[in-house]
Amino acid sequence: MKTKQEGATLIVVLILLVIITMIGTLAIRSSLTTLNIATNSQAQQLLVQNSDSAIFNVEDPDLIERNTAYDGLFGLVKSDANKGKELVFCYKGTATEFYDFSRASFMQWVSGTAPNNSELGIDGYCKMDSSNNFFTSGRKAVMTQVSIKVNTDASSNLDRAFEHMQRGTDAESAKIDKSEKILVTATSIVPSMSTANDTDINNCFSTHMNQVVIPSGVTPATGMNKSVSQCLQDLGVPVNTQIAEYNLTQAFDRT
Repeated sequence: MKTKQEGATLIVVLILLVIITMIGTLAIRSSLTTLNIATNSQAQQLLVQNSDSAIFNVEDPDLIERNTAYDGLFGLVKSDANKGKELVFCYKGTATEFYDFSRASFMQWVSGTAPNNSELGIDGYCKMDSSNNFFTSGRKAVMTQVSIKVNTDASSNLDRAFEHMQRGTDAESAKIDKSEKILVTATSIVPSMSTANDTDINNCFSTHMNQVVIPSGVTPATGMNKSVSQCLQDLGVPVNTQIAEYNLTQAFDRT
């Protein structure tokens, strides 16, 4: 009996070691999966919060007078010369003001195979630049770019085309501003969670429109028919884009 049982203990021990190793490996994989889910959830929450923060600043009632000035967020884009253009700026957490005309850019597609991004210069676009802080907070985790434009898409909501207009008042005779639909787009990213290089991220922010409007008869260059958000997604960058539409209407006081 002793001769027949030689080596059985070693085999049992080896089997137990294999089982323990498999259990340990599965536990590690499960922990990594849980960690990735938690990290992705936290990143998504940060993205949403930063996009929301940008939208809330646009809606700030204390800034309405400044924003409707000729060089303000709304005043600039609703002028006849700038309708259809995207006013773009990077939401910097270290800046004293949410919006500053001196650090804004215009994005417009009039002709050619790509939009024109340099009418006001290129200082408004977010950049992966170590010499400047383009992040929304001191943690340098999230970067948010904001775009403001008049909604010139006549094909959208044709059945409600005039719902934003003043009622019972003629804008010309009353000498008040005509109502406009304003689109606000906030695009937030967490660049540290991506393997994309800085140059590609910068190009998405500075060479693509947020609301792509290709002129009639124009064939866009490769990839230029993509929005900022689509460009960043193709790079594998975690991104959240929120779009808000506002009716900018000047009330007429008869008193």
